[in-house]
Amino acid sequence: MSRTTANLLLLFATIIWGTAFVTQTTGMGHIGPFTFSFARFFLGMLIVLPFAFIFEKKNIITIVFKKKLLLLCVLTGFALFLGMGLQQYSLLKSQISNAAFFSTLYVPIVAIISRFFFNNRLTWIIWISVLFCIFGSYLLSTNQSSEVQQSDMLVLLAALFFAIHIVLIDIFLKNFKSPFSFAFLQYTIVFLCSLIVALFTENPTFSNMKLEWFEIVYTGALSTGVGYTLQILGQSKASPAPAAIILSLESVFATLAGWIILNQFLDTYKIIGCCCIFTGVILVQLFPLYSKKNSHIINK
Repeated sequence: MSRTTANLLLLFATIIWGTAFVTQTTGMGHIGPFTFSFARFFLGMLIVLPFAFIFEKKNIITIVFKKKLLLLCVLTGFALFLGMGLQQYSLLKSQISNAAFFSTLYVPIVAIISRFFFNNRLTWIIWISVLFCIFGSYLLSTNQSSEVQQSDMLVLLAALFFAIHIVLIDIFLKNFKSPFSFAFLQYTIVFLCSLIVALFTENPTFSNMKLEWFEIVYTGALSTGVGYTLQILGQSKASPAPAAIILSLESVFATLAGWIILNQFLDTYKIIGCCCIFTGVILVQLFPLYSKKNSHIINK
């Protein structure tokens, strides 16, 4: 797989996730956030299982019986559970663009983790792109005041776990390239954790879940089954920091979806914010091509 293909897979994932913010919001009319999460990840498991069974049947057994791989898989799944759970719970009160803004703060967190914990060298263009994405995401927030509500603080915490999730995916894939098996086991962890929390705090019922069937199917099949699997496939060729910047486009698509589907107001600030994030993504993608071209000219 080429790096361009990997980046396109990440881009498709962000489009799916951005539109899924709408169904994540509307899907909690009759069920709680953790009931919604366990239902969507159960469906995501069912979507990925045939691919894992057909293409990577032996790999699931290998992961289960290798302590390092199993530990990485459990930690990755738990990070996703915490990130998704906090984000889903925050959507009970926070508006889509606010949640998308604070979720996108995993971009600088991934850069910081990569640089200071794993000593990965980051070019100056990465840091400039990060600043564009942070500023653009801020402009996408519905309220231009500096007030941060309690629900938004939960999304800030979710961003930390999303960043850890991205970094752990990179570590796992460097040790063992088995994207479908990894996805299936990861979704299983999120499903089980969400189910346990839901049983103790929300009293889930099948009749109530049926009332939210469309939202569960959309987020389960597309956002979870397809979206997170595309992320794993894309990250097999993309480094964590550039991948996080591409994934930050999620906030752009979320804001556009909120405007088109839910009639949430899209003002000048939000339009500028979208442009800033696009600029950040374009910079991090075009700069390596520019550097390679100049290097080729100099070598001539």
